[in-house]
Amino acid sequence: MGEAVAISGVEVVRRLLEFARAAGASDLHLDPVEHGLAVRVRKDGVLEETETLSPEFGPTTIGRLKAMADLLAYRTDVPQEGRIPAGRSGIDMEVRVATYPTLLGERAALRFDAPGGYGLSLEALGLPEPARKGLERALAQPEGVILLTGPSGSGKTTTLYSSLAHIREQSFSRSMVSVEDPVERRIPGVIQTEINAASGLDFATALRSLLRQDPDVLLLGEIRDRETAAIALEAGLTGHLVAATIHAGTAPQVFARLLEMGVEPFVATTAVRGVLAQRLVRRVAPGGEGYQGRVLMAEWLEMGPRLRRAVLDRSDGDALSAAAAESGFPTLRESAEQLIRSGVTTPEEVDRVLGDA
Repeated sequence: MGEAVAISGVEVVRRLLEFARAAGASDLHLDPVEHGLAVRVRKDGVLEETETLSPEFGPTTIGRLKAMADLLAYRTDVPQEGRIPAGRSGIDMEVRVATYPTLLGERAALRFDAPGGYGLSLEALGLPEPARKGLERALAQPEGVILLTGPSGSGKTTTLYSSLAHIREQSFSRSMVSVEDPVERRIPGVIQTEINAASGLDFATALRSLLRQDPDVLLLGEIRDRETAAIALEAGLTGHLVAATIHAGTAPQVFARLLEMGVEPFVATTAVRGVLAQRLVRRVAPGGEGYQGRVLMAEWLEMGPRLRRAVLDRSDGDALSAAAAESGFPTLRESAEQLIRSGVTTPEEVDRVLGDA
């Protein structure tokens, strides 16, 4: 950004937003440190420190961001979340702002969202063909549950949104609603709801109420607990198509997670149409030096006889993974190896992202 000294907080924020946009950053972190406000950007999944602003700019910069996001500027002792609309950000892009109190002052994490829900498609995601075709088959069904898993920042929400866009392209007659925390992008044709725990609107409460609204397709931002899991899977058994994220290491381990949550094995094997596990790895730059952009690795798992038996037997994660492997489903590691062979990414990058997975 440069030349931050002797300018106003308003100007600092303007330059920060323009700098992040020009850098192609997905996130901007402003962290109070002993000697000022550290500026870090996340690009292609990697967080890099760019500079440290003078200490006097900490409160004015965070305060300006809070004002733009309609947050309470005078409350510096509690976490807050808000949005800066695209028309107000100055970069034609909506910015999500989250603040958090620390010992050295408030920190702010900004996420940059593409405007609107246009340009989303399963084709554009670059999923491996087996995963894309499996997901498309599941999305064509009138009912059932589709689960996505992967760590934070692996593109799960974009895949969910692209799935809704795919359904919309295939049929405009299906009622689609979502429950999210937060709503990350506006999707035309989808009724979107943001949960508000402070007012009692959590995932389970919202989902239970929405099922009385006669939806055909439900997007659920995350299955976090037993109650939400039970309602979501029951919805998938009673005429609704449900797409949701859930935290697990791999696609087979999603079933272990459901069992840990108290979901009955018969319900899990009957309701779940398929599981998509995905990761993002950096793509080798066209010039051969470094990386530029990211590409998806993914595995798609459908219920087969061996896996069904293992789930019904309440097997642990290792046994479920072994049962899935016996069915010959393409794994994340195999997807990664194909990208390496094609020269799209490198073994070092795959190891950075997958570790021992």
